[in-house]
Amino acid sequence: MYKRLWVFLSFVLLMCSHQDAAYLSEIKQHREELNNEYLDEVRSPLSKEERENFRGHDFFSIDQAYRVQAQLERTPNSRPFQMVMSTGRTQLYKKFGVLKFELKGQELELEAYTRFQSFGLSMKTTPVLIPIIDHTTGQTTYDGGRYLTFNSVPEGDEWTIDFNKLYNPYCAYNDQIACPRVPEANHLKISIEAGVRGPKN
Repeated sequence: MYKRLWVFLSFVLLMCSHQDAAYLSEIKQHREELNNEYLDEVRSPLSKEERENFRGHDFFSIDQAYRVQAQLERTPNSRPFQMVMSTGRTQLYKKFGVLKFELKGQELELEAYTRFQSFGLSMKTTPVLIPIIDHTTGQTTYDGGRYLTFNSVPEGDEWTIDFNKLYNPYCAYNDQIACPRVPEANHLKISIEAGVRGPKN
């Protein structure tokens, strides 16, 4: 009886360690790709001199507790609105839905946005933007807030939000680039010590 229980517990621990290793590898790869993006002559917001001096982003330690499951409440009838940009101009966005989740014992929610496509234009995929400000903003992280994005709308109404993938908008490094300012609804009353610190070149 005890032998079987020990074998079962050993198996569970082994599976957990494999999952943790796989998760660590996923986040490390994500960070490497982000750093490479900033070294890319075409995509980088950095100048040539800044790229030559760039040694990678400063990151918080990887913490799987910041990977949470969120329930999406879709808002299909929401009206397009003018999102204020870092340059003072506006761009047309639409609230896609509200994501509700629990983090460190707190019930929280974030709004998710998509660019509004007018004049009959359509995109093959619909990128989703989740900008946030938290208690680290302006302290250990960029004072304009940080972003989470999905390249396309995830399937279903249960989304995985991984704050270890938080990154800075390009305007943190180049004030000529227009980036959405974080709406009041996405100001979290909690410290999100995950993702990119900085900026630090």
